[in-house]
Amino acid sequence: MADSQANSVPRQPGEPPPEQVYAEMNPCEPYSVSNIVDTFEDTSRWTVQRRLNTLVEDGKISKKKHGENRVSYWIPK
Repeated sequence: MADSQANSVPRQPGEPPPEQVYAEMNPCEPYSVSNIVDTFEDTSRWTVQRRLNTLVEDGKISKKKHGENRVSYWIPK
């Protein structure tokens, strides 16, 4: 089984790596996938979600589910 690094490698040159997604976030401010997708206009929701989940797995951001299809991500203090 592949580790989280395999999911974070851009498939297209324009896809942001996890570090670039992280750089667009402010500490303690909640974000949804839609918020981040708006920043990276040419990037799919799935790609942004994978990047956010990689950051969660790496312990850089936190994640909370608010129901079946709502998730918030944030940089903890």
